[in-house]
Amino acid sequence: MSPRLADAAAILCFCSAILAQPALAQPTTVQSPQGLSPAYGRCLERAHSNTVQLAMCEQTEMAAQDARLNKAYQQVMAQLVGDPPKQLALRSEQRSWLKRRDYDCKLDRQTINSSCIVGKTSTRANELEKMIRF
Repeated sequence: MSPRLADAAAILCFCSAILAQPALAQPTTVQSPQGLSPAYGRCLERAHSNTVQLAMCEQTEMAAQDARLNKAYQQVMAQLVGDPPKQLALRSEQRSWLKRRDYDCKLDRQTINSSCIVGKTSTRANELEKMIRF
């Protein structure tokens, strides 16, 4: 199975799990991390409870947050170019964070909570952006 098809299957599994449990399908008031795009909020509002549209919103925002995270990471690494031990520490920290994020956002062996991934990625991008010296 191609990675794209696997991602789509995981999103559909997640959406099916949400629909199967009415208590989870109810809107909740959760504080969103800073850095999420305004377009993401508008997308979620338009999607209402349409799981396919919600999945598309998540996928689009994940791409934006991943780009933000990668840009901030590269900028911090560039700042540390004269200090290889600090670069190694940041690289190790980032790898640990990725494993922890993926573990924390798993609903089961095959299903990932994509909104969790988006939120945690946005929060990490915020942390890395605070490390950038201007």
